[in-house]
Amino acid sequence: MSLFLIGLLFLATAGSATADADAKDTGRWVDGKSDGWFWYKSLPEPVEEEEEKEIEPTAAPPPQEVAEESDPGPAPLSSAWIRANIQSYLDAALDDPSPENVSAYLYIQKYAMDKSFAFMDATEEATLGHSDFDEINRRPTATFANRKLDDKATANNQIIIEKISATTGIFFFMDGSEASMAQVQVLDMLERNYQFDTVKIAVTDIPPSLNKYRIKRDNGHAGQMGVTSIPAIVLIRSDGVFDIISQAPVAYSELQKRILVGSKRLGVITVDEFNSTRPLSNIATTLVKLPGDDSTESESFTPIPAKQIINAFSGGMYQ
Repeated sequence: MSLFLIGLLFLATAGSATADADAKDTGRWVDGKSDGWFWYKSLPEPVEEEEEKEIEPTAAPPPQEVAEESDPGPAPLSSAWIRANIQSYLDAALDDPSPENVSAYLYIQKYAMDKSFAFMDATEEATLGHSDFDEINRRPTATFANRKLDDKATANNQIIIEKISATTGIFFFMDGSEASMAQVQVLDMLERNYQFDTVKIAVTDIPPSLNKYRIKRDNGHAGQMGVTSIPAIVLIRSDGVFDIISQAPVAYSELQKRILVGSKRLGVITVDEFNSTRPLSNIATTLVKLPGDDSTESESFTPIPAKQIINAFSGGMYQ
């Protein structure tokens, strides 16, 4: 019997423990009434969230100013300075013609003129007797020498044009106007003096009285050659290559000059042959090649140092 009671007691104790455990697991107030007054437990205090600290924007450091070297500009009263500033002094004198403003402008103007005179004198000294700079080497100032040059040029002119007439001809585009008729007479003179072969072509109807000039009718040649104005003179080589030398009436002397220029452009005559017809001497063009890669920076405002210019033309004689 006693063993039976002990077993019941053991079961009762185990059941009570199980009930307490279930009450704690469910968390209901009814199940936890056995706790008595102590079931009322203080709630845990809420954890205060840390306020987000506002990050104050830091000012960016000011950009470091690059120290730019100030351009001092041209030297006062130099040619570049006068060119850049004289207008400002003139404007000031015009807007406010005070003695001070006017005097300042006049002083600068006089100084510029003095520099010009100094340059003129230096140029004369450098030019006098120089084989390249002195222009009397091309055309003498002496009258007797000029006559000799003129006579020589005239003789060469006739020789060269006769040579041209042997390998070239002339197409003359005309109409019935007085200008065309006057030009026909000039061309007839050219034919007589140099035996030029001339073909006269009418772009419009012409009166029957002009039939004696053996005038041909234009069959589109004027348009093909690019003639846009009448009368027109075209110099043409034997192989058909041509050059329009005039699209207006020209006098006899002017026509000869144009024939010479056209022949040079067509390659009928050389540059030396062309120059021989001019009343000048020493007119050969000096072509030089300026240094490009080995050029050194100049202290002046010129793109190529003056020394290199002189050496290029003089064959390196300047040191």
